[in-house]
Amino acid sequence: MRDKIWYEMMHTKLGDTYLVYYMSRQRTIRKWFIVLTIIFSGSGVFGWTIWSAIPVIACGLIAIMQLVRLVENQFILTDNDIAKIGELRNQYTIYFNKLEKLWMDFDADRLTEQQATDQFYQFRQLKTDIEAMDNKLHIRNIKSLYNIADTD
Repeated sequence: MRDKIWYEMMHTKLGDTYLVYYMSRQRTIRKWFIVLTIIFSGSGVFGWTIWSAIPVIACGLIAIMQLVRLVENQFILTDNDIAKIGELRNQYTIYFNKLEKLWMDFDADRLTEQQATDQFYQFRQLKTDIEAMDNKLHIRNIKSLYNIADTD
């Protein structure tokens, strides 16, 4: 049981750390997307006098940026999705804290093997809520972020 609790704690901590990096990356992508959208849209509108000889390019840029805005949610997480990832991270933290307390009590022999097993599987019920939210958000596994989270 000792190993099972330990590995569950480590797996939970890895999931939490991965979400930190994933959320940071998604916020950065979203920020740059918004900035580039504003720049390209603005250059199309404000550059109209510069491109008076070639107004098709300006119209094309504006049209492309509007199309990109329409499909944005398919490729880039919304602010609401990022907030839900933050909630998921909070659930990981709560679950980790419960596991850590269980580990400390079991390691200090305040719990028997049976008591630790019972508590562990009660806590595992919380994990199903975490997994359901994780599946709903469809968080991709990005290998480079996973490797960074694994070394932290």
